[in-house]
Amino acid sequence: MSDILAVITQNILPIFVVAAFGYALQRWKQLDKQSFSSVVLNVFSPCLAFSALVNSQLSGQELGEMALFTIVSILFMGGIGLAAAWLLRLPRRETAALIILLMFVNGGNYGMTLNELRYGTDGLARAVVYFLTSSMLVYTLGIFVASSGQLSLRQAGRRLFTFPAVYAALAAIAVYHWQLAVPAPLMRAVEIAGAGAIPLLLVVLGMQIADLHHVSDGRPSWRLALPAISLRLLVGPLVGMLVAGWLGMTGLNRSVAIIEASMPPAVLVIVLATEFGLVPSAVAVIVVVATLISPITIAAVITVLGL
Repeated sequence: MSDILAVITQNILPIFVVAAFGYALQRWKQLDKQSFSSVVLNVFSPCLAFSALVNSQLSGQELGEMALFTIVSILFMGGIGLAAAWLLRLPRRETAALIILLMFVNGGNYGMTLNELRYGTDGLARAVVYFLTSSMLVYTLGIFVASSGQLSLRQAGRRLFTFPAVYAALAAIAVYHWQLAVPAPLMRAVEIAGAGAIPLLLVVLGMQIADLHHVSDGRPSWRLALPAISLRLLVGPLVGMLVAGWLGMTGLNRSVAIIEASMPPAVLVIVLATEFGLVPSAVAVIVVVATLISPITIAAVITVLGL
């Protein structure tokens, strides 16, 4: 029990404290969080992705292994969501909501920060790979599932190319692979901007949660809420462990991968649910409840598995 408390207080509580700053700021000032999110998405996140990957000691095998883990684990959780929805005989919109709630986790604001606090820059670099790969899937497969087939994968995929971090990641891989020299002033500027990404991500997370009361006046049915929260927080880590074992992952790659797979649903899922009419009020409540419960489940996973 003391080990679990140590993980919560040392690695997880600081995340929630910074997010609380954003929450309080938004309730006090009612700022335009869309502008903050846009700055983080288009400037700070790409800089973080580039600097973390270029400065990392990740081998090509480790990078590919983490990306493959992300894809397989997300698809695995999507399959579990589809099976659960069929067993529960959920209607089409709730089925799509359950699937995206299980597939896409908060690997950015929450996951990257936790892995950096626990494992330093090496953990952050691996978490960045998970975040970028999952983001690519959100903007393709996620939009396709949320639209319930209204959009083709090709149409959904077009949105991927408006995501600047994708280009930053490709540039970082090219620099890393061919050992290209980046001018020192430019690299230093990118590192400074990238260092600001984590705190800003957490402040934006708090701001997003503060505004959820606008869409959370509905209450999810137990047939959606119970499987969404329990499968995401309890089965998600098990799937992560199984996929990591199947891929033969060891060491830090395995630890970061399983922690990322243990995260609560992403706040971005609420955006998809709102955009495509997938019971957004219920989805908002589920995301908040799962996020508040997650420190206990994640700390237990870290402690029990010795991550």
